[in-house]
Amino acid sequence: MLPYTSLSYTLNHILLLRLLMAFPFKKVKTLHNFLYIAAAKSKVKDYPAAYVFIKLKNGAFNYQAYKIIEDFKRADLFFETDNLSLNKQGKEIYYSFAPVLKYHKFPQVCLNLANNYGNNLWQVNHEIYFNPSFKEKKVGEKIIFRPETQKLTN
Repeated sequence: MLPYTSLSYTLNHILLLRLLMAFPFKKVKTLHNFLYIAAAKSKVKDYPAAYVFIKLKNGAFNYQAYKIIEDFKRADLFFETDNLSLNKQGKEIYYSFAPVLKYHKFPQVCLNLANNYGNNLWQVNHEIYFNPSFKEKKVGEKIIFRPETQKLTN
């Protein structure tokens, strides 16, 4: 743990730090919808944990991502603006933990997908409505993406 905060960092914390470091997410809603699209489109199912989303009228909501963003706000890792821009302290924490992500494929899937959107990340807020797994659920229902476990062999 770094001296700045007593926050314990999970792989999901580090993944969100990487996304916030690399891409201009202006709204939390866009981040939730992006995580949903990334999990739904990913052929690599090595998520850090099961992703549980709740379908809302205007997109998807992930409590775990919400909680992590609130942790970051309490630890003062954002600039005092409306968007989700990491300040110097947030970037330092990211640089301290970023090497952990190289052992997992899902973070790279997220980065590749975000690169495909470029500066148009807001498009995920529209695209989510056309995703088959999202369309088949009713508002308030859960959509769960479970990580695949690999069998260990000798």
